[in-house]
Amino acid sequence: MKKKEKEPKYIKSPMGNSMPNYKVYVPGKMEGIFVCIVLFLVGGAAGLIFYGGLFKVDGEATNATQIADTVVFAGVGLIAAKSFFPIYIQSRLNKQKHTLKLQFKDMLLSLSASISAGSNIQSAFENALNDLKVQYKETDFIVREMQEILSGVAQNINFEVMIRDFGNRSDNEDVVAFADVFEICYRKGGSMQSVIQRTYQLVSEKTAVTDEIETKLTSNKMQHNAMSVMPIVVVAMLKFTNDTFAENFATPIGIIVNVVAMGIFIASYRYGLKICDVKV
Repeated sequence: MKKKEKEPKYIKSPMGNSMPNYKVYVPGKMEGIFVCIVLFLVGGAAGLIFYGGLFKVDGEATNATQIADTVVFAGVGLIAAKSFFPIYIQSRLNKQKHTLKLQFKDMLLSLSASISAGSNIQSAFENALNDLKVQYKETDFIVREMQEILSGVAQNINFEVMIRDFGNRSDNEDVVAFADVFEICYRKGGSMQSVIQRTYQLVSEKTAVTDEIETKLTSNKMQHNAMSVMPIVVVAMLKFTNDTFAENFATPIGIIVNVVAMGIFIASYRYGLKICDVKV
């Protein structure tokens, strides 16, 4: 079987410029290193809580204990970094998509206002860009996209081609739908004002529904995070305050129980994330 190719961070636009590919989130080098180190340290510490202190003799640590602790810390730390780094990337990707959706909604609002005032399509896009520059920075997604669209039009590339390129890179069904309808109306003379207003209304309604669901799920997400941490906290407290409990953890049966418990813990955490993931 062929290995699935990774999505690139940037894609060439019709202008030949490298524009963001919103289907992926690629962290910066320093960000990736920092997150991996944090996950490694947290995972290693959790590993020591569950599997630390093996091979003690009469309650005293031996050389074998130190070696085992080092192996456990490094092994569990690496597993944690490898397992939870994709979860971090997915959370950042979801945030990136949500940000783009909100900015796209503001773009539609500005376009609708300009067209309602009697501006033609190009003037409406130019006015919308000026409005967006007041709300956002030059480096924000929608400002860069609007600048690219207008630059393409200035180079005699059709509006629909530039908007279609934006839609293909956005990984957002609302942007893709807008590109489809815009192309039809722009070529056949449909009511562009109605199209933009209707698209803005639909995006606003979907955003409102999503925000309402997210608000209602906030307490559940907090409970999920708390319950995910509690097993580690409880075991750490028992292990550090009760020598007999700690010794039982270092027995073969204790190790087997810990392995099973950790598997259930990780599976429950991932399942909880899927339950709290709302898509509208």
